[in-house]
Amino acid sequence: MKKEQFHKEMLYHASLSPFKAMLENGIISGDDYRVIDTILRTQYSPIFVEKSYQISLDNKRE
Repeated sequence: MKKEQFHKEMLYHASLSPFKAMLENGIISGDDYRVIDTILRTQYSPIFVEKSYQISLDNKRE
């Protein structure tokens, strides 16, 4: 793993951490958490996470 990818990985986990605590304390919903996680995954492109929480942020309706 290159240093840049490692840095992105750490930023992703550090950025998600407070939201994980908020979810556990009932401050945000599971849906809110999944949206935040999806945004952070898009921003940081981590490779050591499961894809299970990722959701589509495309709100266009056909």
